[in-house]
Amino acid sequence: MDSRLLTSEEKEFLVKAINLMEELIETLEVIQDKELVQDLKDALKEVEEGKTKPLEELIEELNLEREI
Repeated sequence: MDSRLLTSEEKEFLVKAINLMEELIETLEVIQDKELVQDLKDALKEVEEGKTKPLEELIEELNLEREI
């Protein structure tokens, strides 16, 4: 008789379910933060308007080439 309570497939499924639940909780927390939601909307608008710079340019500007 097998003494294990869960199979490896069941454990894998539970881990995925837990991760999904954590993501959902985090999403709900973000949605409830009105200031953060507005900041995200503002940031997306700036991207759409071309007010951002490429990541590579920012890395170079901040002298982070060795860090990344």
